[in-house]
Amino acid sequence: MARARQASDGPTWPEHFRALLEEMDRRFTADIKAQDKAVQIAMVASEKAVVKAEVAAEKRFEAVNEFRGQLTDQAATFMPRSEAEQRLNRIAEDITSLQKLVSAGGGRAVGVSASWAMMLGLGGLIITIIGVAVAIVVASA
Repeated sequence: MARARQASDGPTWPEHFRALLEEMDRRFTADIKAQDKAVQIAMVASEKAVVKAEVAAEKRFEAVNEFRGQLTDQAATFMPRSEAEQRLNRIAEDITSLQKLVSAGGGRAVGVSASWAMMLGLGGLIITIIGVAVAIVVASA
């Protein structure tokens, strides 16, 4: 036959069930607190990572802007294309005219006539110096 439970046998089913529920509630509360703490730590770490990423991005943008400024300064010192083309065309024209002068022998003729002019001038200077020396010698004698 079924025995009747006595107080010395332990808690009754409802008491035992209530104790189990209270223990489960205590464990769930501890787990939720631990999870909340972990989430708080993760949020702080996430905020720190975002700040570091923002600082790194700002530094990178500063470097890019500085590089852009350098390129702008460098581009300002370059000669414009139209001016360079004008200079190159002028040089090409000068080369063409010099080539024509050399091929016609005009360069040598100009040089030869200049040499004759210098020799004649030098000869005149020598004759003048001799004349002055002779005049001094004759006057002192």
